[in-house]
Amino acid sequence: MGDIFARSLCAGLVLALSTTLATAAEIRVVSVGALQNALKPLGTDFAKQRGDQVNYTFTNPANLKKVLADGQFDVIIAAAPSIEELDKSGGLQAGSQVKAVRVGIGVAVREGAPQPDVSTPDAFKKAIMAARNIVYTDPATPNGSGVVTMRILAAAGLMDAVKAKGKQEGLGPGKELIAKGEYEMGLFNISEATIPGVVVAGPVPAPLQDYTNYDAAVLAGAANREAAAGFLKYLTGKSAAATWKAANIDAM
Repeated sequence: MGDIFARSLCAGLVLALSTTLATAAEIRVVSVGALQNALKPLGTDFAKQRGDQVNYTFTNPANLKKVLADGQFDVIIAAAPSIEELDKSGGLQAGSQVKAVRVGIGVAVREGAPQPDVSTPDAFKKAIMAARNIVYTDPATPNGSGVVTMRILAAAGLMDAVKAKGKQEGLGPGKELIAKGEYEMGLFNISEATIPGVVVAGPVPAPLQDYTNYDAAVLAGAANREAAAGFLKYLTGKSAAATWKAANIDAM
């Protein structure tokens, strides 16, 4: 009798597992690198809860259109202007666009070096003026951190000072320059400002801070629209807020 019960239980578990696997979906997501430190653990948690597998392709804002043209995706999470452009061209499932998160600019310095006080507008301005040199990303790249950095510097009256001693560089090479001690300070998206040897001294203080706003949507050609919509609901729900915050990203 016990053997019969055990075999029945085992068969039931196998059936349940096979049913779960049969209904599990693959959700293909394209997004930008500024969000990956939160999106990766959120995708893992979602898969554990729902059984749907989340696969990411991360790229930089300048390369987003090419990646979209070359691949097949269900969900996009990118800067709001990029999402709005896609919506106007019919690239999104109607009504699926949602506000997701925002990312501000942080001050990056070499690990072990004296960290500047950037806690107030006056302190931030003094730190910028005192820095030997500063690196930042290309302000000509649409939806990139360089655009936001320039808006902050202009509002603070620091544009000329930074341009005089600054260097425009890609994000990865820019952080390497700081890690090597060749540049004293960097201004990058705070969510992606660190590598080994580089730490964040702090965000740009609130009165001067500016943001890149990111929206999310289900793409018109999505193969798994229901699963994709469920993933978006999870990303923008309360349970995801702590993960976004831990990655220096503000949930909307």
